[in-house]
Amino acid sequence: MNRAYTMSFLLRLSLLFAILPWARGQGETATDIYLGDINVMVLTDVHSWVGGHGRHEPGQNADYGDVLSFYEHLKEICTEDGSDLFFVMNGDFMDGTGLSTHPPSALVNILKKMPWDAINVGNHDIANLETVMYITQPGGFVQWWEGKYLTSNVVKAGTSTPLGARFKMLYGAISQSTVLTFGFIYNFMNAAINVDVEQVELVVNSDWFTDVVGGFHGDYDAVLVLAHMDINNELIDIILARIREIAGHDMPVQFIAGHTHIRAAEDVDKFSAAFEAGRYLDTIGFVSFPMKNPSLGTDARGEFKHSFINTNTEYMRATLDIESLETREGKGLSTFIHDIEESMGILTYEGCSPITFMIETKQDARNSLWRLLYEEVIPAEMPGWNSTKDIFVAGSGSLRYDLFKGDVLRTDIISVSPFYDKIYKIRDDLPGSILIQLKNTLTSMVDLWHNGNTELPPFLFSGETKESETYSLYTSEYFVDKVSNVLESVLFAETFNNIGSIVPEKVDGVTTTDMWLRFIKIKWNKCPVGYDGGSEAGGEPDGREDAGALNRGGKIGIGITLAVLLLLTCMYAVVQWTSKDHEQPHIPDIYRDGPNLSQSLPDAHQDDDPTTTESKIEII
Repeated sequence: MNRAYTMSFLLRLSLLFAILPWARGQGETATDIYLGDINVMVLTDVHSWVGGHGRHEPGQNADYGDVLSFYEHLKEICTEDGSDLFFVMNGDFMDGTGLSTHPPSALVNILKKMPWDAINVGNHDIANLETVMYITQPGGFVQWWEGKYLTSNVVKAGTSTPLGARFKMLYGAISQSTVLTFGFIYNFMNAAINVDVEQVELVVNSDWFTDVVGGFHGDYDAVLVLAHMDINNELIDIILARIREIAGHDMPVQFIAGHTHIRAAEDVDKFSAAFEAGRYLDTIGFVSFPMKNPSLGTDARGEFKHSFINTNTEYMRATLDIESLETREGKGLSTFIHDIEESMGILTYEGCSPITFMIETKQDARNSLWRLLYEEVIPAEMPGWNSTKDIFVAGSGSLRYDLFKGDVLRTDIISVSPFYDKIYKIRDDLPGSILIQLKNTLTSMVDLWHNGNTELPPFLFSGETKESETYSLYTSEYFVDKVSNVLESVLFAETFNNIGSIVPEKVDGVTTTDMWLRFIKIKWNKCPVGYDGGSEAGGEPDGREDAGALNRGGKIGIGITLAVLLLLTCMYAVVQWTSKDHEQPHIPDIYRDGPNLSQSLPDAHQDDDPTTTESKIEII
């Protein structure tokens, strides 16, 4: 048996088992990165999760400081290779954790520490009037980036003046490359009143876009389109078609998609690719693509490379094949983030959750976050709530993250429900038959956050509805217009009479976030001593899932892990004693223009074929 091969195998396997009980989707210990003519590191849809997930999810323990360290190391590697590295953020820095406030005065001070070369706008970044006013004030966040904040189709309301810059030329000092870069958002209809989102279809046919793509502002070697939209959105095809009309079929075009919170990558045509890199700082994305060159021939798809890098610090270190991930600047930013969290009071203890409540599970499941909201939080916190006569409806995107078992900090609660939306009563005395029709209509629609990657319908209703009964209907601020409009249509179809506009009534003294904060602080002030979710505390709490079963499963997982590690240690000791082979040379997993497939790889890498790395990366 070859000792180098066995060492590599055992170490990789032991690391996998060590991470497995806690990591979410961390199926590998590292990934490959392929350097090309143009290299871009990508973050998207972080939604203020700059502090990472380490307290609850060790498999995603990296924060923005660690990401900064990763960038600094990767940039050094690219420099040694003779290539450039650009760093971009594709929108939606708002709405997620306790760091996100309106205005985002604390959060933007963290964001300014990131060395981004281009920033796109996301829908959450321009949905709140106060936030838009804050980031666009003279000398504010947008101006601070000096033309790097891109808003190709977002303008100040009633004008044609872009909120940021329409485009930017990125210049590679080492490769001497020029990358024409845009920042588009999908045709967002719910922006704050002080901004307008121009239709993408109109913008790509505008004079300024035609001039830029036509080279009026200078020649370029490739196009990078930051596109805050689904990777399969038809607007990507529209943008590309217009670029092709002006710049030709062989201009390399790389799209960076977002908004739908998934990992995905695909070819758009023979000289274009699209890439989307997750959400909530669960992924660092990387793409490389070619400069325009006749040597590319008639099909350059093989030159577009991508990698999904899990935000686990050990995974990140192993991906770069370095001894230590931490840099001075990165460590300083991590400390800065923690200090801001402390100063804001969002690390304050608020209560104790008896089990983990999941957002991505069916509403009737005992550990469903939605069931908890509708059966316990709202009845306890909504003034005068009648569980048999009142119905609450909300879009599936209004709850944003799981609520984990154990100590609950203020930021954990805000992560579940970050919007502080007001509550509105839509109407009293609604027949159950009408509500059933409303439910059927809404649950067949697609709400702005819903992307089909969930077991949940786009809208969820509380309680049971009987046709013969009458009810009062409530919803949150974001959905009040949509629910009211659909209800008006249902009523008109039922009665054939124009009943006029529904005028919702605001419920005073309560918001969606405040309900959760009060409920947990009062009802879950502390967990019972010895509580394990089941018999020790006198039965399951309020019908919720047996947390003891979950805990026992975790202990079994840890026991198995320790047993496997002990076995591996013994195997390794035997190999050390019996083997006389010399260790084989290490081949780093960062490639320039792809791996040299003509070179024989050492035995230790035979199971890690670099040509099939992408197929091993789980798409979430």
